[in-house]
Amino acid sequence: MLWARVFTAKADEIIVHNDSHRTMWRPLFPEIMKFTHPAIYSAWLLLIVTMSACSSHIPAVIQQPIEGAPAIGEVRDKADVYIAQRVRWGGVILDTENKPDNSSLTIVAFPLNDDGEPQVSDHSSGRFIAIVDEFLEPLVFSREREITVIGKLLETQTLDVGEFAYDYPMIEVEHYYIWPVKEDPVYDDYPPYWWYDPWYPYPYYHYPHHRIR
Repeated sequence: MLWARVFTAKADEIIVHNDSHRTMWRPLFPEIMKFTHPAIYSAWLLLIVTMSACSSHIPAVIQQPIEGAPAIGEVRDKADVYIAQRVRWGGVILDTENKPDNSSLTIVAFPLNDDGEPQVSDHSSGRFIAIVDEFLEPLVFSREREITVIGKLLETQTLDVGEFAYDYPMIEVEHYYIWPVKEDPVYDDYPPYWWYDPWYPYPYYHYPHHRIR
């Protein structure tokens, strides 16, 4: 004759069947969720606060788009039309050169996101030169650093890129922001999670097989 003994606790339920000779443990999710809800809310709150903190240090002038500002391609095609026009461009630094009166940055341009940060990809918007009225430390303004600048268009200057004559739009910089270095994610070479779980592939249900006497 089959018989069953049921024991119910706050966070678990144990069911014993003498015909199958096994004990099954399973969590009661509604009860557990009573305790996990505050943790989930706290995690979301921490994420929101962290994201807000990351964007709060970006200067407001860098985050604000300039209405009607031309793209690099438009300026290269019709440079005279856009002289003295204010633009907000950004990209990756290719070269930094300090001169007696100012410094120049050669920048490979990329589209900007809502915060004004360059979105680096395989498709560049072109190149431009940013003129800054101060000394720029080459170790900080180094090759491949991301930067966003705001300023007025001066002219275009034709320089060789290899054997190609390239027309560089030149900007007199009013504001700039060099973006923090992005660290590459570190992946620890650990064995897969099931290596440590004696009950894999049952992460939520444990079936300890033993004889019930």
